[in-house]
Amino acid sequence: VVSRSNDRPNVHITVRKIVHPLHSFEDLAFLIPNNWEPGDELPKFLVFFDNIDESTKAAEFLKSRLPPEYRSKIAWFNSRMTAEFREETLQDFRDGKFFSLCCTDSFGMVCL
Repeated sequence: VVSRSNDRPNVHITVRKIVHPLHSFEDLAFLIPNNWEPGDELPKFLVFFDNIDESTKAAEFLKSRLPPEYRSKIAWFNSRMTAEFREETLQDFRDGKFFSLCCTDSFGMVCL
């Protein structure tokens, strides 16, 4: 029997009311503040989606809020990626090469 706790003090679930049209992704803007500058702390975060296309569009929106040289720090993660690419992306996220992943349930299945 393997018993693992889900008590993770460094993980916080946030739920916010949707205010803007879904296709705008403006409700995710709080994740990267308007005044963010290189050197400012930005915690790692995951945003889960039910739809692969929505997750990639959201990642592109979040990337647009960063200076060009930092846009590669946000990626998407889904089942359309090859297994090798998913494993590499997961490792890069663990290693701190990404601020964020916009993902589908496939991320949860790989992390188990």
